[in-house]
Amino acid sequence: MRLRFKIAFNTLIQILGKIISAGCTFLITILVARRFGVRGFGEFVKITTYVSLFYLIVDFGLNAVVLREIESAKRKAQNYFINLLSLRVVYALILIFLALAVLAFLPFNPLTLEGFTPLSKLGIIILAPTILTQAIFTSANAVFQKNLRYDLSVLASSLGSFGTLGLIILLLKSNAPLLLVVTSYLVGGLIMAGLALVLANFQFVFAYGEKLLPNSIFNSQSIFNFQFSIWKKLFFRSLPLGLTLIFNLIYFKADALILSVFRPTSEVGIYGLAKSFFEFPLAVPTFFMNAVYPILLGNTQHATRNTLIKKSAIFLIISSLLLSAICYLLSPYLVLIKSDFADSVLIFRILSAYLPIFFLSSLFMWTLIALGKQKLLVLIYGKVMIINLLLNLFLIPRFGYLAATIILGMSELMVLGLTGGFCLEFLRKEENES
Repeated sequence: MRLRFKIAFNTLIQILGKIISAGCTFLITILVARRFGVRGFGEFVKITTYVSLFYLIVDFGLNAVVLREIESAKRKAQNYFINLLSLRVVYALILIFLALAVLAFLPFNPLTLEGFTPLSKLGIIILAPTILTQAIFTSANAVFQKNLRYDLSVLASSLGSFGTLGLIILLLKSNAPLLLVVTSYLVGGLIMAGLALVLANFQFVFAYGEKLLPNSIFNSQSIFNFQFSIWKKLFFRSLPLGLTLIFNLIYFKADALILSVFRPTSEVGIYGLAKSFFEFPLAVPTFFMNAVYPILLGNTQHATRNTLIKKSAIFLIISSLLLSAICYLLSPYLVLIKSDFADSVLIFRILSAYLPIFFLSSLFMWTLIALGKQKLLVLIYGKVMIINLLLNLFLIPRFGYLAATIILGMSELMVLGLTGGFCLEFLRKEENES
């Protein structure tokens, strides 16, 4: 009962946090779309999509590796968490440099207005530092996940979201340009990252009786006194999961970037609005598996683990079907944002039908990770990514956002079939051997 309560509480608290952050994002999406129209919102999508690519890259699956390491040697907790934070900070700075360096090579056609305009490139420069704030927040989340205290993570992210929303409302009331609106995300990111670090430090004291971060940066446990040996271990052990997450991110985000290059900005806005709303319910399996994953790691008994996986699958199927129905019924209301977004309704309805596929593939992916099959995931997601990119590059220039929508569903269906098949095979093999 206590185990069920922990999973339920941490899942529900994350859903509450997502409702708050998604509510803020929902309002921001509506406000920006109404204020700047299809073209302006298309520019907004280009900026945020490009930078968000690096958010998951900076994750790189490092938290999952740290949790596995300290599970077997809890005395290493402080040392591993400090090195995790320092590694991510350096990694984020490198990614910011790469993100800005690539800007010079992004195409733009001034006649057709296809590609990345000077406005979108300048917006990317403004938003790029949020890669660092995201890295800090993600590192602090390792502490919250280890101790199943996602309420603290939700508190930090929610206050950051409120900060971003509040500033955007003030800026839009004063008729501020789009670039100034984008700056609000940087302010919100600073609030979120700073508060997450403070709360992680308090939680660490409560769980282990010592501070995560010392008062002085020159302390022997400061993030400036990192260990390359631990960095090397974390990097190479997280490499399979990191590549999996990157491949997953590329095939999920590549469609919007390819649309940005080959189709008018208005189409980017239409597709971007539908996909923005589609991403809201996708947080449910992510948060649910965040709560289930540490318990999967701690359960070595096959029967107990298999029961947990079956019950998780039932929950994810039921919740995804309910959310699909809700999204389908609410989709016509997208036109209330602005009549220009009428074509987003069909796209959103098609995307909402994919929710059960995405929910179950999340379960199978994290189950394979718990079983130590990360290398297999690299092959699965790598193959799907290549197929996805080839199809998008061939079909999007001809058929636009409708092709992008169908290809996304086909790609996730391939992932579900492969991960689900291997999961069942490994679980049956373990059960027979025991």
